[in-house]
Amino acid sequence: MLTRIALPKYLSVILGTFLVLLTMTCAWAQPAPASAPAPAVAVSGPPAADVRFMDRPITTFRASLSGATPQQRADRTFAVLDGLPESILVLPTVMVHASMGETRGVVFRRGDRILFALLEGDVDAADNRPFDVVANEVQAQLDTALAARQAQLHWPNIVRGVLFSLLATVILAALVWLVGRLQTRLQTRIQYAVEAHVLRRTSKTFDWTGSAFQLARQIVQLLFLFFVAALIYIYLIYVLERFPVSQPMGDRLSGFLWALINTFALGVVNAIPGLIAVIVIFLLTRALQNLINNVFAAIRQRHLNVPGMHPDTADASRRIVTIVVWALALTFAYPYFPGAQSDVFKGLSVLLGLMVSLGSAGIVNQLMSGIVVTYSRAFQAGDMVQIGETAGVVVSVDTLSVKLTNVRQEEVTIPNAVVVGAIVHNFSSRDGKAPALVVTSVTIGYDTPWRQVQAMLCLAAARTSKVAQTPAPFVLQRALSDFYIEYDLHVAPVNPAQRLIMLSELHSNIVDVFNEYGVQIMSPHFEEQPETQLVIPREGWAPEPAAPNGKPDPVAGA
Repeated sequence: MLTRIALPKYLSVILGTFLVLLTMTCAWAQPAPASAPAPAVAVSGPPAADVRFMDRPITTFRASLSGATPQQRADRTFAVLDGLPESILVLPTVMVHASMGETRGVVFRRGDRILFALLEGDVDAADNRPFDVVANEVQAQLDTALAARQAQLHWPNIVRGVLFSLLATVILAALVWLVGRLQTRLQTRIQYAVEAHVLRRTSKTFDWTGSAFQLARQIVQLLFLFFVAALIYIYLIYVLERFPVSQPMGDRLSGFLWALINTFALGVVNAIPGLIAVIVIFLLTRALQNLINNVFAAIRQRHLNVPGMHPDTADASRRIVTIVVWALALTFAYPYFPGAQSDVFKGLSVLLGLMVSLGSAGIVNQLMSGIVVTYSRAFQAGDMVQIGETAGVVVSVDTLSVKLTNVRQEEVTIPNAVVVGAIVHNFSSRDGKAPALVVTSVTIGYDTPWRQVQAMLCLAAARTSKVAQTPAPFVLQRALSDFYIEYDLHVAPVNPAQRLIMLSELHSNIVDVFNEYGVQIMSPHFEEQPETQLVIPREGWAPEPAAPNGKPDPVAGA
């Protein structure tokens, strides 16, 4: 299993960390530099020097004494403290007031060893406390550092610290091993849950099993690393506090951890009112959205009549109103989001605004054109239309484009901006009215009686199965040209979506009828005047299939 293979790796990491800690502990036990220069308060004079011993602050020297600068005094003090034998360390610290001319201060000693002198000039000018209070505080800090030195020289303390550190190492290894086992089980459970509740419902059309498992594995690994890092951090705090020389560093790590937890807790508490406001705004917006959905559903189902609203534009209106409502809700809720006033949120807002400004000009144009297309109600899904040079059945009217299916079953996508700028012909009936008529033209010479031509065209329309007989087909003589008469046959298709197929069948029937009655479909052209006049005598004005009254004979050609 994964945990058995990875366990030695965890142990090696932990043991390596422990050895590093021991090395650092031994290094910290060696004499360290006495001080680091501190910024001087006064503009002139030598810089101040801090006195630290056993990684613990004692005092800060700011004044010179007998020609020795503060840094020299600090170095001498550290050398004296570091050279104290254990017999002196067990003695109490004595503070003796002394003066050298105009220089006054106190001298700290243990037994016959003078440790250092604290002068009145060493007190910070911004410190308004009496000198005796400052001296007592320095004495307490000196006793703490010397007590740590005494404990560090007492070998049972070192042995006890090492034993506790070893015990903590074993506990850390056990906890890491337990977390590793839990990692494997948690990863297995998450993968099972994803497969049981998500993949079985969605993987029928798209197999994203590998991606889902990889995502679950990475999430579990991140959680594992977080818990291991937290355990190691707590382990370091515990081990460092077991040794007097490293106890200050452990205290600093512990203080940082508690400060971090305190900051996080305060952030959570301070974010609660804002989160409550965001939840209230979300709930109110959702309730308003439900009301909007019900209103537009009633309009779409014609249960509610609102002036200016049409059932076929109800869905588009609902989407627009919903977007506006949620945009306003997000605007109202934004100041209450945790961290909304931080520089990260402000930078993200500027970035999103810049992206929208630079990249959405074309999208906004298409969106506004889509609104125009929707509310112009020029067509709807299922209509047979012609947009510019493209004819087909409307499949969908989307936010950015219109999709058509032509007679070749090709899906044509037309951007909304192109639709707005083009002339749209809708051949489908709207609101139960009569469908749009389809027109086809023929040109026949003047030597053919017009009544016969009209009768033959109407007969061809009657023989076409995809031509509706209500309203009845009719013929108009559109123009009397130089060489022929232009006839327009107007018919109503049974199904506007099959308009081209109907025209093909109608043209075939027209050719058959004209051939059947011996009329040539050819537009005559000539270069000189014929010898005889091309006129039709009265007795030849209504040849078959025309009736004497100029209407087609319903039984002709049957």
